[in-house]
Amino acid sequence: MAKLKISTEELIKEAGALASINNPDVSMLQNNLKLLVGAINSEADLREVVIPMVSHSLAQSLRNRLEVEQWVRDYPEIRNEVIEQPIFLTGLPRSGTTYFQYLFDPEPSMRMLRYWEGERPCPPPGFAPETISGRIEWCAQERASAQQKDSVRAKLAQIHLSDADGPEECLKLIDQTFLNVGHYWTFRVPSYFNACLDEQALLQAYEYHKLALQLLQWRSNKQRWVLKWPCHLVALEQILQVHPEARFVVTHRDPVQALASNCSLASLLRRGTSNHVDPHEVGNQMLDMLLAYLERLVAFDEKHGDRMAHVAYQTAVEQPEIAMEQALTALGIPMSTSFAEAIQSWRRDNPPGKRGTHDYALEDYGLDADEMKERFAFYINRYDIPSERESL
Repeated sequence: MAKLKISTEELIKEAGALASINNPDVSMLQNNLKLLVGAINSEADLREVVIPMVSHSLAQSLRNRLEVEQWVRDYPEIRNEVIEQPIFLTGLPRSGTTYFQYLFDPEPSMRMLRYWEGERPCPPPGFAPETISGRIEWCAQERASAQQKDSVRAKLAQIHLSDADGPEECLKLIDQTFLNVGHYWTFRVPSYFNACLDEQALLQAYEYHKLALQLLQWRSNKQRWVLKWPCHLVALEQILQVHPEARFVVTHRDPVQALASNCSLASLLRRGTSNHVDPHEVGNQMLDMLLAYLERLVAFDEKHGDRMAHVAYQTAVEQPEIAMEQALTALGIPMSTSFAEAIQSWRRDNPPGKRGTHDYALEDYGLDADEMKERFAFYINRYDIPSERESL
């Protein structure tokens, strides 16, 4: 019996129906979409039971893209929105970027992407504010239902801080370009990951990312965007081309520990999608991923270091108000007393481990800590990163 596969044609059809757009134009996405679907079908060894779910998720991303494009065609003034001096918050995956994003959230002059905005950006919230509460409620219900039905999502909720109306990373916006390097956590798709590192393709992805921000900002109060995602590391040069005034905050953590955490995360996600997960293969693939991220970070820092603020993981966890003040000072932004107090209050209400803990061991993935320390020496030495293993 032939193995079930995701059908690009069917998901395009579903996306068009979800968006209620006649004859949707997906020509600008065909290459990226076919690349992702082809890699999933040929490399990921998907469990048949998850194929409809994966296809539907891709259709939803395409639906959102089609709707954004339609709104911009109908209201071309959206392209005139100025995204002024955005701050891109990034760093090694599993290095505290999500935690630090929540610390930014109380500052009224800054704006985070909200979870519900990524899930349902249209209609633009400034155009139809009466729809916001319904979209937040829908997202909350969808999340709760998914976590009840899916043990993987329930576990993920324990190790990744996220709320229906909380600040969220740029994942869902980049999903709409079908050029998301983060799919490498969920799917065994090495050919797709390598293709996602293409500089011209990344530039096009961030041009759309900007368009989505313009749509979300349109007819709303102007605030400074703070845009968090670890995977921004692969596209720092492209971000600067799209946003010449951009500034960057980078969190730093022992890459050996971050690697172990990423291996654990990828194994968790892939066990939910794939028939076969090889821990040693996961280890090598996550190593390749983190090396690619850090090599691009160092290359960018050498040319544009004056645009970057650096945050130590341990300081962010133990003294978040100090870490934030250091980051803002490096960016030339004053920190108000009320902002510092809000950060302290949030930390008291959200102690480490409140939603769950994340246990992992590097050796489970066929990797030796000392060897990994050598592989990451170019990064460790440059930023004077302390070893978490040796401090235990």
